[in-house]
Amino acid sequence: MAEPSTTTVAAGTTGLTLASFMIGLDVSALIGAFAGASLFVVSARELSILERLIYLLISILMGYLVGPTLAWHFYPSWETTALPAFLTAVAVVTFSLRVIEGVKNLDISRLFPGGRK
Repeated sequence: MAEPSTTTVAAGTTGLTLASFMIGLDVSALIGAFAGASLFVVSARELSILERLIYLLISILMGYLVGPTLAWHFYPSWETTALPAFLTAVAVVTFSLRVIEGVKNLDISRLFPGGRK
């Protein structure tokens, strides 16, 4: 029996192949986002299968949507959008989870030292 991560990546590859036939789709960005999301999901062994699937979808979506935009703003001469989509897909969930943890641990009283007593 295949490991769940392998099955998830295989199912995603099938979906990616079908999506590449759609007109107007940036296939380069989609492949980069899928590769980055797959790398994140396969390396996140401590998460449940449902969490991995949700993070896979979030990573693909954000990698596809945000990666090319970042490339256009910072490196407009790039011909392909695969690398920025890949990097965005790898980083987006990790960065978001760090921000959520930071907000949970935020002590607002430290921001306003002379507040009410």
